[in-house]
Amino acid sequence: MLQHLPRWAVAGLALGAGGAGALAFAPVALFPLAPLALAGWFALLLDATPRRAALTGYLFGLGFFGVGTTWIFNSLLVFGQAPLLVASALTVLFVLALAVYPALLAGLAARFLPLDRPAGLVALAGGVVLMEFARSWLFSGFPWLLFGHTVLDTPLQGWLPLAGELGAGLVVALLAVALVGIARPGWRARGVLLAAALMAVSLALVPLRWVQPQGDPIAVAMMQGNIPQERKWAADGIEYSFDVYAALTEPLSGVDLVVWPETAVPAFYIEVAVGLERLSDRLEDEGAELVTGIFAFDHPQRAIFNSVMHVPSGAGYNKRQLVPFGEFIPLRDRLAWLDRLLEIPMSDLTPGEGDGRMPMAGSIAGVSICYESAYARHIRAALPEAGFLINVSNDAWFGDSLAPAQHLQIARVRAVETGRPMVRATNTGISALIDARGGITARSGLFTREVVRGEIQPQTGRTPAVALAEAPALLAAVLLLGFGVVSRRRHRLRH
Repeated sequence: MLQHLPRWAVAGLALGAGGAGALAFAPVALFPLAPLALAGWFALLLDATPRRAALTGYLFGLGFFGVGTTWIFNSLLVFGQAPLLVASALTVLFVLALAVYPALLAGLAARFLPLDRPAGLVALAGGVVLMEFARSWLFSGFPWLLFGHTVLDTPLQGWLPLAGELGAGLVVALLAVALVGIARPGWRARGVLLAAALMAVSLALVPLRWVQPQGDPIAVAMMQGNIPQERKWAADGIEYSFDVYAALTEPLSGVDLVVWPETAVPAFYIEVAVGLERLSDRLEDEGAELVTGIFAFDHPQRAIFNSVMHVPSGAGYNKRQLVPFGEFIPLRDRLAWLDRLLEIPMSDLTPGEGDGRMPMAGSIAGVSICYESAYARHIRAALPEAGFLINVSNDAWFGDSLAPAQHLQIARVRAVETGRPMVRATNTGISALIDARGGITARSGLFTREVVRGEIQPQTGRTPAVALAEAPALLAAVLLLGFGVVSRRRHRLRH
């Protein structure tokens, strides 16, 4: 089969499979490419030596992340104002580092699993789960482009509230194993059986409801100012930004909750508190509450936070998961030279604490900021008390790239996992109201100035994915890997 191809052909197929896998994610969102890409990669590992398997895994990772994270270059060059050579080098290094994960998985699998037998490939699917879990945690984590995200709007979506993104990713990987089995003589019957079983269970999950409506719907309005980064951080950026958002807000009526995006006004809250509170008072007269992204300064700690403020109550939330090199410089004493090359405002922030719960609009919101929506553990922390989710973001850093659509896809996954609607307000798009099943009920365009209005229905209850977190997926992965290792040893003893 494929393992007998020349090395250059195997390398090309591995790169191509990785690149195709990235197209399974938004904005292309061709779900069949996810199991097909994994199946192509798995097929290349059959009978491969550990060294060749590791190389194949590395090439798969280069294709996958090289296509899926191209927005890193755009963010560094255009908005970080890094020199072209620096932006290119950092992007390449980022992709090279991420590709180590599939390389390690493939090399270890070829060393310890019988990849020439069905049990080995099934165990490899468990390895994919552990690989994605490691990538989500190590070195602050990068839980972006996880294969479970691709099941949105497919019959497999029911796995998200049941087993979370990792559990859904395991199903995608097992479907890839089934495809390899169907294509391989002697394994066809088992491949068909596995695929049929996965689809049957997936279809049975579709009608299940894990949560129930709570209270009355909340009328929401999100302001998308579409202020370019260079204009936002100009000398008069604070006054200009406030005026833009205030003008969008003033005509509103019949709204319960008004949400401005992450750092809508590029100032400390204390600098614009008078204006915000006056506006909030006028909104309260109309029955509306104002929530905005803003910077906060803790004078005793000399700490700067990326925050969300509920203006009527004065309650605040400080972002917990900061973006490396965007909001803080890791190992600053050793990487000070890099800080000097990147011109990113407010890039020395302090991480916050707490669970993100914030009372508003007669309910409790689970609040997160931008990149935090990619971390399921942070979103779960507000549950089950939170009836809905709010995520404010500044996707202007991504420009016109794949990232805004990928970020929206992740937000939808969080809504489905938790069984909670989400209010997602961004500076430049894509702002959206997402229902508890991940459907978009209202949305903005990209790089448009507009007000997005609609209703959300708070929910109560706890999905299994919230109650049990990653435990079921990790347990299943470990059991599959253990089964594969034992199967290899038994096969060796018999032969």
